[in-house]
Amino acid sequence: MLKAADRSLSLQLLADLRLSAASALVCQAQSLWLVADDALSLQRYSLAGVWQAEQALLPGELPVEPALRKRLKADFEALLLLPDGALLALGSGSTPQRCRACLIQAGVVRIIDLNPLYQALAGHFQELNIEGAVVHRGQLLLAQRGNGAGGENALVLLDLAQALRDLEDGQLSAAALLRILPVPLPDLDGVPLSLTDLSVDPGGQLYCSATAEDTDSSYLDGACLGSVLGRFDQDLNLVQLVRLLPPVKIEGLAFQADGRLLLVADADDPNIPSPLFALDGLAEQLAAG
Repeated sequence: MLKAADRSLSLQLLADLRLSAASALVCQAQSLWLVADDALSLQRYSLAGVWQAEQALLPGELPVEPALRKRLKADFEALLLLPDGALLALGSGSTPQRCRACLIQAGVVRIIDLNPLYQALAGHFQELNIEGAVVHRGQLLLAQRGNGAGGENALVLLDLAQALRDLEDGQLSAAALLRILPVPLPDLDGVPLSLTDLSVDPGGQLYCSATAEDTDSSYLDGACLGSVLGRFDQDLNLVQLVRLLPPVKIEGLAFQADGRLLLVADADDPNIPSPLFALDGLAEQLAAG
């Protein structure tokens, strides 16, 4: 069985962001786009983490009271760049409120209905919880996050051409579903790891982040013991895991065009800004191990 390696990689802190629950990010040229799971907007930063702009994804404002905010949030946990340059922010599907996506094309936002696809996926998982998404080799990959012992971590493979046709119709449908691949993950210091994001490097290599959060719920947060970075082979087998330091809850990954990896963490505290980290020379460091 694949093990969480004792070997670790140290992250470089670049900036503290203007949002406190960063959940996904995308690099596009010199822009860094971010969403938070407890916000209704898309934020743009420089690659160094300097805030530049914000765009509303859904109308209105979320309540400040934590329990009510959690119940009403859209839970945007995944963000991906489509081949035409559009961005797609996806809700996790963990509650009916969280089955919407937002398609952002040239600054215009369209609401996308995820229910047709998510209802089909709910038949495969005890608790649906989509936390990552990326385009890879003609497919749209989603990361299903399992929580706690027996949690179901998996890659959901969608046909990209069908998904793009679906988006034109304002939805994602089960017609795009190709297959579901389980992703077995070990424990980290006695706590099961669970998928939190996906990203592809400039050479086409697929990576994931996973965190050890002490909870059995797709809804309730728990204490985080740390995170790891994983590498998949060409057959989508997870073949390498390394621990990331400091031991934070990594929620998002994105590669720059030069191969530098950017990462964001969520402290699960509205009073603590999300940190933006960088990791240089990743391929060389992993090969050296």
